[in-house]
Parts: sequence; structure tokens; C-alpha cells
Amino acid sequence: SNLHVLVVSRAVNLSLERGNCDGSCLAYERLAVVAGARYGDYKAAFRLGRLGYELVERRGLKRFQAGTYMIFGHVVMPWTGHVKSGRELVRRGFEAAHRIGDVIYVGQGRANLIRNMLAAGDPLAEAQREVENGLEFARKVRFGFVTGLITPQLGLIRTLRGLTPTFGCFDDGQFDEREFERHLSADASSARPESYYWTRKLQARFLAGDVRTALIAALREQPLLWTSMSPLEAADYHLYAALSRAAACGPAAADERQQHVEALAAHHEQLRVWAENCPENFEDRVALVGAEIARIDGRELDAERLYEQAIRSARTNGFVHNEALANELAARFYAARDFETISHAYLRNARYGYLRWGADGKVRQIDQLYPHLRAEQPVPGPTTTIGASVDHLDLATVIKVSQAVSGEIVLEQLIDTLMRTAVEHAGAERGLLIRPRGDELRIEAEATTSGDTVIVRLREASVAAAALPESIVQYVVRTQESVVLDDASVQHPFSADTYLRQHHARSVLCLPLINQAKLIGVLYLENNLTPHVFTPTRMAVLKLLASQAAISLENTRLYGDLEEREAKIRRLVDANIMGIFIWNLEGEITEANEAFLDMVEYGREDLVSGRVRWTDLTPAEWRDRNERAVAELMATGTVQPFEKEYFRKDGSRVPVLVGAATFEGRRDEGVAFVLDLTERKRTQEALGRSERQFRALFEEAAVGIALVDSAGRPFESNRKLQQMLGYSADELRSMPFTAFTHPDDAEADWTLFTDLVSGKRDHYHIEKRYLRKDGAFVWGDLTVYIV
Repeated sequence: SNLHVLVVSRAVNLSLERGNCDGSCLAYERLAVVAGARYGDYKAAFRLGRLGYELVERRGLKRFQAGTYMIFGHVVMPWTGHVKSGRELVRRGFEAAHRIGDVIYVGQGRANLIRNMLAAGDPLAEAQREVENGLEFARKVRFGFVTGLITPQLGLIRTLRGLTPTFGCFDDGQFDEREFERHLSADASSARPESYYWTRKLQARFLAGDVRTALIAALREQPLLWTSMSPLEAADYHLYAALSRAAACGPAAADERQQHVEALAAHHEQLRVWAENCPENFEDRVALVGAEIARIDGRELDAERLYEQAIRSARTNGFVHNEALANELAARFYAARDFETISHAYLRNARYGYLRWGADGKVRQIDQLYPHLRAEQPVPGPTTTIGASVDHLDLATVIKVSQAVSGEIVLEQLIDTLMRTAVEHAGAERGLLIRPRGDELRIEAEATTSGDTVIVRLREASVAAAALPESIVQYVVRTQESVVLDDASVQHPFSADTYLRQHHARSVLCLPLINQAKLIGVLYLENNLTPHVFTPTRMAVLKLLASQAAISLENTRLYGDLEEREAKIRRLVDANIMGIFIWNLEGEITEANEAFLDMVEYGREDLVSGRVRWTDLTPAEWRDRNERAVAELMATGTVQPFEKEYFRKDGSRVPVLVGAATFEGRRDEGVAFVLDLTERKRTQEALGRSERQFRALFEEAAVGIALVDSAGRPFESNRKLQQMLGYSADELRSMPFTAFTHPDDAEADWTLFTDLVSGKRDHYHIEKRYLRKDGAFVWGDLTVYIV
């Protein structure tokens, strides 16, 4: 550990003393980790991490781009900002690693992304897909370290989803906990995967109610905490270890209870320190542990307040899993005090939260322990989403809604169809489509009803209180949850909203449009005449519509991006700035621009008839280089530009610079870019002749000639000057001309020389005396020019 800090500090010092290079970016990130994890200076850590990131972004120092992005996004940013704020950087780091074939960071990137998804409470089904993709990659490239990192994540997800025989246990037909533990303990290099394993086992066992095994897992994890750079894993350890200690306090003997209390306080203190720097990520955790401490101490009012704080903070910051956990523990707290009604309310919220998370195994456990919950029908509150199963809908309606938006790929037509369909099936009077543009929300369309007609107008306006209830939209964007107000005229959480007070809306619905956990837009609908418009059946249709609309909007964006990229590529091809052709491994050129055809002097009809083949254009002596280029293409998908020659149609040759890349998803076809080097070769040849002529004139001249630097040292001299002064060329290189000038002439010569160097004159001419090596003086006629 100390050696690591020393090496990182030395790298940063070298960067500060001698200037930044590519490696400096990673050095600053590593020092940021040291500043945060070792010394607790999280603000300094963020500034250092930001410096490394900006060197990549602004200075183009991209050799270690993948590592820089991943450390900053996954390790440094969560100390001071929401866990999701760094996810895009982790993805960009993964993509950068993938582009250059950096297997280590590709594997680490997948593991980091999975940990981020688990920490943020993303739907477990989506996290499992990411885990399975990561494992497939790690096994394909035989990257055992990454396999060890990801496997415990899969075990946790599968057991939470109820896909293992015993809830809370990772064992199934393909995984054996004991065997995996033996493997980890036998491999000294598996400390970090072992740390991840014990943290995930701790979490799973606690959620399953197996406190004894959870405490064993916490004790096994404690000496391995040093391996965890990111606060995301460490925070899960401190949270679930603390909760396990709190749960064990009740039945424990006095001495054991004291040990639990002391450990609980230590976990709480670490979470408190993190929460001071980043309440978004850690406030809910520290409040929940604080509530458990207050419960144990008998401070019931403090416990009530802290349970509510934990629930509120988790909900505000989108941590559905922590919100469910806090509700579950609050339910136990009230049940122990015989407040049955309150306990059941919290338990219902816990069950609903676990259901939203996708933790079906946990939901089944709650249903087994509390059978009455499953039978209860939730009473819709003013902000709950009323739901009805799609199975209960008319099949024709389902098909019509799905097909209405799925068939459109032109954005304007898609938006028109979406708004008409939404307003018609919702019974709304007015609807708005809101989409994010960078950090801003923009209204893109408005639909209104006039009699039986729906009028859709495309708009470009910012979200403002005059157009809609801004507080509801911001809530939906932040939480990605639906809001429905059955009767906006009665008291509800958004009663203070300016728009609702002024426009007297009765029924309000706001739906997030989500695709792959990404917010694509928001659909806002209202009816100012009637309450309870958005019935369960209509809500089910609208949910289906929202789901399909999110996919279609994203597909439309991708289609538009594709069209734009194709237009840019076509402009590049048609501009004929360089030769471009499409090739395949069979040797065929299937398409080429005019610049390339002109280069090899073939016509378009030659290309169409198949007479232009890149294998035939290549002279025999260049075929070995071609084979190496093809091998590089097969391995990496690209080949760096290299020089070669092509045959022209008349048999003459054209020198070229060629680079190539395969098309994404296939390695047997790609594009090549070709520059004609004819003029450059001619220029190089002319320069070579000029250089040879100059060298001959320089060496054979009957007068002394020297080229001197700005300090007056002759870095090149001819034989005549060497003979005249009696010095060799090497001796003259180390001597300023004042050293072989008569002392009485040196000052005048130097003054003229400095004027020349400073631009005050373009040449000068003097007669002076030279001092030979043997001490004799020689008169010379000197003319000096700037070269």
C-alpha cells in the first residue's frame, strides 16, 4: 500500500516538474483515490480526478483514456456526486477500451458498470443481462480475475430474483458456494474478487434473514476492505454489516452485545463521513443505521424520524432497493411495538419497492411471512400509479396501440401518432410530449381536443410553470415513476404547484418514457372537467403505449443519427478529397469514388464489370505487406496507414498511403482510404537532389563555409574552413565563433551577429582576424546570412 502511494506520488511530481504526458492522466486519478480512500479528503480527490479527466478531454492525452474515465466515474465521482453521475464515464471508458482492444479495461469496465447498476438500484433483470454479457466476455478471453469479480454479482441477482433453490443462497445447479470459497482462499491474487464475494454474500444473507451467516460474511470481508477502491462496494459492506450487528443485538449476551454496539457505531461513523460529502449516495444509509441504533438505545422518537428520513432520502435519490429495505426495517420496528396498522403500511411499501426492483425472491419471502399482504388490494393514493393487467384489455386495443407507434420511423410522424393515440385512449383534453435536450427539458409537441378532433402541434419550448405542473414533471424525471392525480382539486403532494392552482386541472397523469433504464421523454396528460379519468384499464393501455413509444423514439433517434452519419460519409466520398473504396476479402472492390478510380486510371464501367480488384492492383513485392495488413484487420478491425504501390490500368505504378477498417459486426468487408503520394514522392526526390547539390557545393567549395546555431556554434563546417582554422568538425561544434576570433574583432562580430539573430538585419559583412588552433592569426572576409 505504501509503495503504491509512493509510486503514484512520484508520477504526479514528475508531471508537475516536467509537464503532463498521457500517463499523467492516470497518475492524477490514482492520487485522487489515495486522497479519498486513504486520507478522506474527498474534495481534493474530486479536483485531482477532474484534472486527469480534463487532460484527456481538452489536451487529447488519450493513451490511458479508458482507465482515466473508469477511475474518475466509478471511484472518485461517487464520493461527491450521485452514483449515476459517473455511469456515462464508465461506459465511455469501456467503449474506449473496446476500441483499442484493451482486454483488461474492457473486463474491468463491465464489472464496474454492473456494480454501478446494483448500487443505483437499477432493475435486477437489466443488471442480470449486463452480468451475463460480462461473464460471456470474461470466459471467452479467459480472464479469470474478471470472472471472479462478476460471478458473485450474478449470484446475488439470481437469488434476489428467486432463481436459486434457497433464497439468500447462491447455490444452484451451476454454482457451489463452498467450492467458490475454496478457490478464492487458495489463490492469493483473488483478494479483490474474494472481497466482492463476501460483501454480496453478506447482503444476500441479511436480506434472507440469516443474520448469523451474514455476520460471518462480514467478518471474512473486513480484512479484505483494503482491496476496494470504490466507495460503492465499501458502502454496501458498512450498511449490511451494521444492520446485521443491529439485528444480532437482541438475542446476544451482554459481552457480545457490547461488541455489536461498538462495531455498529464504527460502521455508522464511516457512513456519516461519506454522507457529509455526498448526501445523495449515503444519507439514506446513514439514516437507516442511525434508526437501528436509536431502536437499540430505546430512543423511539429518534428511530421513527430516522426511518422516515432514510425512506425519504432513498426515494428522492431513486434508490428503490434502499427505500424498500428501510420500509421493511421500519415495519419490524412498529410491529415490535404492536402498531400493527402502521407496520402493515410500511410492509406494503417494502413489498412494492422490492417488486419494482425486480427482487421476486424477496417478495415471495414477504408473502410467505405475511400472507395477508398478497390478498390485499392496494388503495391508490393521490400519486400512485393505478394499474390493470394487460391480460384484461381488449386484444384489438392492445394490437392497435402497439402498431400505432411501432411502425413509424420518421420523427414528426411518430410524435403525431403518439400524441393522437395517447389523448384518444386516455380520455385527456390536452397532452404534452417533453424530451431532455442536454441538461434542459423541452416541450416538443402539444395535443389538444376540439370536439371529436385531436389537433397536434409540434413545438420547441422550454418547460415552464405556465405550460404544465413543473413540480410533477421534475418528480417524474428524477424518480422515473408515474404520477396520477385522480382529483387534483383535493389535497395532494403537489397542491402547491402554480399551474395546478391557476388552471384547476381535475385529472392529471404524467408518465416516464423509459428504454433500457434510460429516460427518453415524459408524456403529460390532463383533463380539466372530470376527476378519475385515468382508470386502471386506460392506465394499462397508456403504460403499453409509453413502453412502445420509448422504444420507437429511441429507434427514430438512432435512425436519424444513422441517416446523418451516412450523409456525412457520402459527402466525404463524393468530395473526392481522397480515394475511398469498399473491399471484401475475396479481393473485390464493390464500390469506389472517382478520386480512387482516377488514381488507378480505371473507369466506372471497369468497376461495375468487376475488373478492378485490389489483389490484382497490388505488385508482387507488396503482397507480404498486404497479408500483414489483412492479419491486423482480422485481429483489431483496423489497420494503420502504410505506404505501398498500386498498378494503374496502363501498367505503370502509383505510390499510395493506405489505411483500412472493417465494418462493424463483420470482418470480411470494409472500407479503405487511399492518398496519392505521387506529388509527395516527386517533391521528396527534388528535395533529395537539392540536398545532394547543396552538399556537393558545401563540401567542395573553395571558401570556408559553416552553419551556426543561435549561440554562434558551427554545427556544420566544410573542409576548407577546417583547414583554414586547424580544427576538426567535432572541435568546432563545441566552440562559439568568438573562441576562434581575434579578441579585438570578437565584440564587433558578436554585436552584428545578435542583431542578425534578433531580426534587426538580414545579413552582415566584415573583415576580421581568425585565431587558428596553433595560435596564428588569419585575415578573412566574412559574410553571414540568416538561413
